[in-house]
Amino acid sequence: MVHSSQAQNSPQDYLNAHNAARAEVGVGTMTWDDTVAAFAQNYANQRSGDCNLVHSTNRPYGENIAVGSGDFTGSAAVDLWVGEKPNYDYNSNSCAAGQMCGHYTQVVWSDSINMLYSHVFAGSAFDKQHLVDIGFLENLNSCGSSGLATVHSSQAQNSPQDFLDAHNAARAAVGVGPMTWDDTVAAYAESYANQRIGDCALVHSHGQYGQNLAYSSGDFNAMDAVNMWIAEKPNYDYGSNSCIWGEMCLHYTQVVWSDSIRLGCARVQCYNGFTFVTCSYDPPGNLIGQRPY
Repeated sequence: MVHSSQAQNSPQDYLNAHNAARAEVGVGTMTWDDTVAAFAQNYANQRSGDCNLVHSTNRPYGENIAVGSGDFTGSAAVDLWVGEKPNYDYNSNSCAAGQMCGHYTQVVWSDSINMLYSHVFAGSAFDKQHLVDIGFLENLNSCGSSGLATVHSSQAQNSPQDFLDAHNAARAAVGVGPMTWDDTVAAYAESYANQRIGDCALVHSHGQYGQNLAYSSGDFNAMDAVNMWIAEKPNYDYGSNSCIWGEMCLHYTQVVWSDSIRLGCARVQCYNGFTFVTCSYDPPGNLIGQRPY
């Protein structure tokens, strides 16, 4: 069993965060349900050894999951999901192209009236079910076997070489050659990161490069972000060249995309206290119909 701080992690904290988002769009409140909570707690305990962002199988409930570095609170997790709100287009009832919104729509799903949250990694279950179809997922990364470890970083963990080393280790693991740092690509990443300093919103720039995004509370470093993307590796099925149904893998495939040989990344502290990380890739990966390697 993993124990965590109760600050900002009570049932009422999770309910308040969800219900605030629901109230904004005129949806009624959710209530806490101990049966739904027991399901989420059981699954969270199953993930305490690896923190993999893999949804539970044969689940009777809708499900949002997240992991985070440091003392990742319930409010921080819900804020992460609610941060997808700008990506949802109500008129077409779909996510904006290349963006994710399925976590947000689950939070405000009007028929989902009972919920629970479990803090081993951040997981919420919802009844009635709304299945989340994830294309891109910008989530957070940190687990421990006996508590939530605070991650401390320094400038030494955010250098170009740190970003390169993390990417190139994942590429070497599948026989893909290394990337090199490119100042032009890095300047683009830095410019976009500065545009997001006011909100830390996980909204893609739709520029000329491939792009991975992440943010987290606390001092979120380069290794945290890249390891989060690489953690999607089990969700990629090479044979079908696709993500396992309902799972995310496109951040990982961009990291190991063999034709992406130039890298530039940036990291900023947002005004809301979160840390935003972006990496840009030249040439871009995730081309439809092509395998990463």
